[in-house]
Amino acid sequence: VDTRVTLYRDKAAWCPYCQKVWLLLEEKQVPYKIERINMRSYGDKPDWFMQKVPRGLLPVVEIDGKIVTESVVIMQMIDGLYPDQNPMLPREKDGLQNANKVMQLERDLFGAWCSYAFQGGNRGKGAFESTLNQVNSALGATPGPWFLGGDAPSLVDFQYISHVERMVPSVLYWKGLKMRGTKWPNIDRWLAAFEDRKEYLATKSDYYTHVMDIPPQYGPGQTVPEAEPFQKRIDGREGWTLPLPPLTENDLEPVLPSWNPGDEAARHEAAMSLVTNHKAVTRFAARAAGGDVGDWLRGGFGRSALADPYAKPDEALIPDTDACLRLVTDALLNGEEHTKTLLQDQKELGNGAMQKKCLEYLQKRVGVPRDMSYPAARQLRAHIGWLMQQL
Repeated sequence: VDTRVTLYRDKAAWCPYCQKVWLLLEEKQVPYKIERINMRSYGDKPDWFMQKVPRGLLPVVEIDGKIVTESVVIMQMIDGLYPDQNPMLPREKDGLQNANKVMQLERDLFGAWCSYAFQGGNRGKGAFESTLNQVNSALGATPGPWFLGGDAPSLVDFQYISHVERMVPSVLYWKGLKMRGTKWPNIDRWLAAFEDRKEYLATKSDYYTHVMDIPPQYGPGQTVPEAEPFQKRIDGREGWTLPLPPLTENDLEPVLPSWNPGDEAARHEAAMSLVTNHKAVTRFAARAAGGDVGDWLRGGFGRSALADPYAKPDEALIPDTDACLRLVTDALLNGEEHTKTLLQDQKELGNGAMQKKCLEYLQKRVGVPRDMSYPAARQLRAHIGWLMQQL
């Protein structure tokens, strides 16, 4: 296969602009290579990348040796280079004018979201909801779920989806505003149509990951008191333990039947991730007791509280951390009652308080989709929480 395109995207799948390009390449079925690069919020960029792209911004594509930046420019260029592979924009003048009009509405929505989510109180709420009404109407103007009609998403849909995906959890977490299952049925239908596509699910994050990754990119969200019950459920202060209720499409974070694997499959996915990355995950968790934890965050604004690129694990704690993660894996595969018997037979796990610290460090850093799907991440976070209660 002639691979003309290399996509440079962020390692953690936090970047909304990378997601747009990633989706378009998948939907157009364009062969491409991937190079994963740190965002500035969680690590340094390699020198070789900075030599290629002096500003260091993502996403970047390299096409036939030429460097191209800016997500919309990239998407339009790729669509033009592969015009016969699932064209992403209308070719006639009227259709293009309409696409451009709807694209401008996306910029209006983005601005209204920023004015609402990142300002104190409920300032900006009316403008945000009004713009959502316009978006809902635009989606209702064509047959089917997509902005431009047809049987598949277009470049216009990709321009919207990555930020709308982030708007849904952020306004719930900071403002207590539910976007899904309320008064925007066409947006609901559109999101559900995306969630029916495997290409999108491979890029889709979860509420927790987003409310953690948004502040270092956009600034801190400004909360209101009525959002607190939702915050506790999203950030793990409530619910990250066993037993877990089954996932449904009516949850605060809905999982539609089309992509709900069921509890057993989700647990197995989480266990597989632990087993296949066992040594690295163990050392990662043991960072909590090692050196340089938190140094990255103290380096200045725009850095993620979850990032510790220079942290070192406590080597002495690795055997006990390893044992704890084996117990988590056993609980995922065999159930917590089986694991309780192993706990009773196991020798003392050293410093229980320190092991809890290591487990919590890992629990808060399970990322979607980087590490696993949301259903699997939910199971892993809850099983880690359960073991912490046993120690």
